Amino acid sequence: MVAEFIAVHLARAVISQVVQKLGDLLANEAKSLSSVRDDVEYLKRELKFINGFLEDADRRQKQEGLVRDWIAEVRDVACEIEDAIEIYVSNVDSAFIRVLRRRKLRSRIKSIKNNLQSLRERSLTYQIQLNNVEEGTSSLRNLRKSYPEEEEDVVSMKDVAMNLKARLLKEEDELRIVSIVGMGGLGKTTLAKKVYNDVGVKRHFDMSAWVCISQQYVVKEVLIEILLQVGFERKNLGGGKSKEEFLTEKTKKRELLKSFEEQDLIDLIQDELKEKKYLLVLDDIWSIEAWHSIKKAFPKGRGGSKVLFTTRITELATSVDPFSTSIEPPLLTEEEGWELLQRKAFSGQVFGNNNGSRSEFEKLGKEMVRKCAGLPLAVVVLGGLLSTKTALGEWKKVHKDVSFQLNKLKSPQQYAVEEILDLSYQELPFFLKPCFLYLSCFPEDSEISKKRLIRLWIAEGFVPRLTRGEIEETLMEEVAEHYLGELINRSMVQVERRDHTGGAVKTCRLHDLMRDFCISKSRNENFFEIMAPHKTSIVAAGSSSVQYSSTTHSRRIAFHFDDGLGNHAPWMEKVNTNLRSLICFGINIFPNLSLKNGNLKLLRVLELVFVPFPRVRVPKEIGNLIHLRYLKFRGADISKLPNSVGNLRYLHTLDLRHGYKYIRVSGNAISKLVHLRHLLLPDMSNVRGPLRIENLSNLETLKTVNGEKLIRNDAVVNLPNLRDLGVRFKSAEEARLILQSLGSKLARLRSLRLFIPDEEFPSSDILFESATLYKLYVEGRLSQQHYSFLPKSLVKLELQCSQLNQDIVIVLEKMENLRILQYACDGYDYHSWRWISRGAIMSKMVFSAHGFPKLEILRLDDLDLEEWEVGEDAMANLKRLDISWIPKLKMIPDGLKYVTTLQELNISYMSRKFEGRLRVIDGVEGEDFHKVQHVPSISFSYTQEHMNSFT
Repeated sequence: MVAEFIAVHLARAVISQVVQKLGDLLANEAKSLSSVRDDVEYLKRELKFINGFLEDADRRQKQEGLVRDWIAEVRDVACEIEDAIEIYVSNVDSAFIRVLRRRKLRSRIKSIKNNLQSLRERSLTYQIQLNNVEEGTSSLRNLRKSYPEEEEDVVSMKDVAMNLKARLLKEEDELRIVSIVGMGGLGKTTLAKKVYNDVGVKRHFDMSAWVCISQQYVVKEVLIEILLQVGFERKNLGGGKSKEEFLTEKTKKRELLKSFEEQDLIDLIQDELKEKKYLLVLDDIWSIEAWHSIKKAFPKGRGGSKVLFTTRITELATSVDPFSTSIEPPLLTEEEGWELLQRKAFSGQVFGNNNGSRSEFEKLGKEMVRKCAGLPLAVVVLGGLLSTKTALGEWKKVHKDVSFQLNKLKSPQQYAVEEILDLSYQELPFFLKPCFLYLSCFPEDSEISKKRLIRLWIAEGFVPRLTRGEIEETLMEEVAEHYLGELINRSMVQVERRDHTGGAVKTCRLHDLMRDFCISKSRNENFFEIMAPHKTSIVAAGSSSVQYSSTTHSRRIAFHFDDGLGNHAPWMEKVNTNLRSLICFGINIFPNLSLKNGNLKLLRVLELVFVPFPRVRVPKEIGNLIHLRYLKFRGADISKLPNSVGNLRYLHTLDLRHGYKYIRVSGNAISKLVHLRHLLLPDMSNVRGPLRIENLSNLETLKTVNGEKLIRNDAVVNLPNLRDLGVRFKSAEEARLILQSLGSKLARLRSLRLFIPDEEFPSSDILFESATLYKLYVEGRLSQQHYSFLPKSLVKLELQCSQLNQDIVIVLEKMENLRILQYACDGYDYHSWRWISRGAIMSKMVFSAHGFPKLEILRLDDLDLEEWEVGEDAMANLKRLDISWIPKLKMIPDGLKYVTTLQELNISYMSRKFEGRLRVIDGVEGEDFHKVQHVPSISFSYTQEHMNSFT
């Protein structure tokens, strides 16, 4: 029954996508398909008709095997229809005889028609009933538009947290290891985070870092992550470097460290920690080998230093420190479980009245909690499922399903989480199932960008194209964001970071157990195949040679390599030739896709993430992948993109941002991509030839493009759907023409990045007064007049290379919606190490009383500031403060001691004397420590011994 239910919903999702794609093909390829249009229309109608039977299929418990086979055949026929039409379209423009292809297509359609007729007849035999199929986009109105507030899923860890905190704060001469042990879903990471972020713990240690190890750990990556968090001094990178080189390294620290040998990284970590009292957390460690490979980086440090790790393996904790007792989070009691369930399930909704009394909900809830066997993750996911149910009858159905699944188990604690996850998956609407399963492609512990994820969903066809009559002015990206919001509301996806608004999601992740479930379900449904070096299907246990599994029938495949493994063997020969998604992580050459042979011509998604930064040549045959919707290269040194890219007429996303140095792109080729929605070029790209932006009317994202490409016949092109724009100008005159013209044409603009070298921006009040602009980044000189034109809607403002004076501060501190402010003057000459004035130098800065009322993040960098004063109730909501490269600043402002909301203070590239005023060294508080003693997290990095040497 469970397998049948899941198969039904996936089949409905597949059919809905194919019906939409057939409609798109009929619209976009009318000429090519003219002679077979009636046949394609028939297939479309028949699929919609059969889709109506699927809703009833999950209720058919008799002949379960037969019904399940019928459902699988429906899905296969839908995929066959899609393949047949797209293969025909792929070849119709070639010079071969088109009549022969048409004949082959008609023959294949005839065979498919026979299969469809058989499916109809058998649906009657199995007595599957026809139901209404109009669920699609209309159900979007029922998806909630808000995300739940972050809250810790901790209800009864007070005693164990106090025990853990005491262990960490205990003063001991030697470096001590503390372990948290327990089964998956018990709350080990939650407990560790709760104590790690404790104010007393943060204040006790000079330095702290948190890294995830996981099963797929790479020693070098772990060491780099530790080093990035604890910092490393300039002297360790070679004293002979110029400041220009040093600042370049600062912006690419991770790439820089990847060039180091493993032993060099170990030496750097030891050098940073040897005189510090430090706390390192290693989350989710799986083997004693992992511990041995990492522990050599940890010096004794000052007395009281600790390493805390979480693991599911008791033997591992005993092996690491046989004289230490592990801490194990307790299982939830029934009352604690009910408290946690209420947080997740009720979430501000009103229960009772016509829906049933509160006591009835409580009775059902407590009984379901009892089935969760005290595991917090099981309760959280169950609560996410119940949050979508407001009627008592719906709760009763979930209660029945939970009891049915869990009563079969002999070991509830071992399997309760998996069964609850499975039930939550079953309850997803059919259109969310493929969206969830697609998350299986990302490596373990990945922080997943929301924008990247929804662009992948759209490329695959999981998100419907809405007509004006359905939901007015709604973009596909907005629909996809609702989908993600629903997965988050159901506790199937976790929010990692919020964006500049503080409300919308910026990145997300999967709990490791949820990811394991997702991969398993994806493989069982033949939806996505994940291949990684540690799996026996690719690398045999205990063997260094590469071995490959039999050909996969999955239409999507992701390869997870660590350092280029797999590039020296023909692994692409093992994939389905009708592949729809190919995603590769950690490769070092462009994979051999055999594009000359017509392979992968139905591919929709191609994302290649390289080990930085190999020199890569993109083959011209990539232009054969005409059904490609999403193309992304990351971490490669690509000097040129072939002109054949212009053949990718269906492309929605072209992402080349994270390349290396310089890339040459043909403007003529880009101009042919009329369906392009997101064009992301590296800052150092060179678009050669005419780039007819006006052809790309669907563009929503355009960055970063030279200003001259936006001008056609002395006028700025019209881009009505543009939301995110980055422009680099050659001159103030070019900026003036474009900015004045854009102001009235970008009604949807949300984010704007502007670059101009060595000149002042012209007046641009029309653009700057945009009521929809939320993010603004400006690199170049702004006059004081510009600041008076800044839109009141701004939430995030980043200024680089612009003058700053007290009058400007007064304007900025009155901006009522501003949440994030970053200011970097960048006024140093990189060769002489002397300050070069880019305008008025401000030696004293004053934040007035009640100024910056909503500011949450403030970053100050490269200023010639000597004194900073913060008035009463200024920055009343500040959570994070970063101070960097302000060599003349003598002390932190007194007013910071009244900013009680401050949670994080990061000091970098400041003098040792400045830092000393804020530290507690050998029990002695620095002169300014009392101003920041309330701040839970204070970090210091890249300490400068002699800041006055370049001031």
